[in-house]
Amino acid sequence: MSMFTPKVVMPPPPPPPEPPAQINYQRANILAEEALRQKTAKRKGRGSTRVAGAMVEEEAQPNQETLIS
Repeated sequence: MSMFTPKVVMPPPPPPPEPPAQINYQRANILAEEALRQKTAKRKGRGSTRVAGAMVEEEAQPNQETLIS
């Protein structure tokens, strides 16, 4: 070795990662079903939306005064 060559010291390797936790498939299925149930419970039919309600009111009162006219 030459006196101009630096000494290379390797650091120790990092510790191995922890093993992943065991997956509870039964609990995951229950949570997925509950989320789907909540999502579908919020849905409404076609007749109960605002757009359908607004269309019926406009047809009933076509001669209504506006700010423009």
